[in-house]
Amino acid sequence: MIEPNVHLYLDNNATTRPLEEVQQAALFAMQDCFGNPSSAHSLGEKTRTLLSEARQSCADLIGALPEQIIFTSCGTESNNQALHSVVSKYKQAHIVTTTIEHSATLRYCRMLEREGHRVTYLPVDHDGRISLHNVETSLESSPSLLSIQWVNNETGTIQPIEEIAKLCKEANVPLHTDAAQAVGKLFVDLQQLPISYLSFTGHKLHAPPGVAVLYAKDPTTLSPLLYGGGQEQSQRPGTENVPGIAALGKACALRLARFDETQQHLRQLRDRLEGMIIRACPEVRINGSTEHRVCNTTNIQFTGVDGQMLMARLDQEGVYCSQSSACTSGLPEPSYVLLALGLSEDQAYASLRLSLGVDNTLAEVEKAADVIVQQYRAIQEIIG
Repeated sequence: MIEPNVHLYLDNNATTRPLEEVQQAALFAMQDCFGNPSSAHSLGEKTRTLLSEARQSCADLIGALPEQIIFTSCGTESNNQALHSVVSKYKQAHIVTTTIEHSATLRYCRMLEREGHRVTYLPVDHDGRISLHNVETSLESSPSLLSIQWVNNETGTIQPIEEIAKLCKEANVPLHTDAAQAVGKLFVDLQQLPISYLSFTGHKLHAPPGVAVLYAKDPTTLSPLLYGGGQEQSQRPGTENVPGIAALGKACALRLARFDETQQHLRQLRDRLEGMIIRACPEVRINGSTEHRVCNTTNIQFTGVDGQMLMARLDQEGVYCSQSSACTSGLPEPSYVLLALGLSEDQAYASLRLSLGVDNTLAEVEKAADVIVQQYRAIQEIIG
């Protein structure tokens, strides 16, 4: 058993703990840059400067220009605005997406279908990857937009976005990618990739929740979801979340400066955690691709046990993880992502997502692996 009050946090794909430097950036903004950035006085100018610096840091992390960055409140809003910006130009739009997108995209697409628009859902293989042949085929009908998640939030599986972007460019079809789990974990250079829209959110890379980015290659193609003032090039009206944006800018600057080191650290932690569990319990299985996945994520199927029971026992021991996306984990259903990979309901229910952050340590991971194995074996003994 872990010592009392020791928390081993392995749910970083749901949200991350803001780093100390990031907290300080937000505090500085609240204390020293509390003026409205739309105000003409010098304090407003100081706040505008802070926003400009943060915008540049976000742009630098993804290889974009600062004027291509629109700040929003969350990844859901960014995804919704990207789709809305395309669909609003058509009487009947045709969106191509996948069966394993984040609920922010899937539920918006379901709403579009109810309004009479057409949506094509591409399947994935057992590894959770879409077929480039299916992408090519879908482009033959000249859809209005492809919306493909770059990295899956449950399995960490990476889609071949570079190849998809090339196909979309050749077909003259815009591409949106939900990159919430990709930015900061994969090298992204939007100067080299023909991606029309990209979404990411701060709380996945150690900034606080409540602030996100919508990248638009051409911001004039965006259509606002809200109407009001002229903030964010009139694409996202409302007074900006200055502390959140300052924090996100700092988080992006830190990740860019430490990118290689961070990838190596996260991969070492993930491989150690996964390796210890598999060596002790060779019957467990990894869900999704082990070749094409980000450095911090493993989704493990604990054969024959109830994942909710295992997760609850781990929670009592101070080990925090999840079964699926935080946006859907309250639903009494198996993960639709894992079902799309071909898993049975029992196999999906038996699976846990373990995701690491930069503030996790090797010692924490080794403790967590020991507890996970102990609790898994304890449940097996109970159920016989």
